[in-house]
Amino acid sequence: MKIRFKDRLEAVEWIANYVENEGQFEVLREQLNFNYIYEGTYFLNIEEEIGEVVSLNGQKERR
Repeated sequence: MKIRFKDRLEAVEWIANYVENEGQFEVLREQLNFNYIYEGTYFLNIEEEIGEVVSLNGQKERR
């Protein structure tokens, strides 16, 4: 599903209300930025399941 926005503020507010966690927010925000840079309009292509960014750096090592 393709969702178009009139400006960045509308898009970021929509993303914040739609996602379940920070990882999903980052994925959609990056997609929004990419689409604007290459297409000149603010839009998202939403699939059934949103991808996530996962950081493994937060794990502590035992020595």
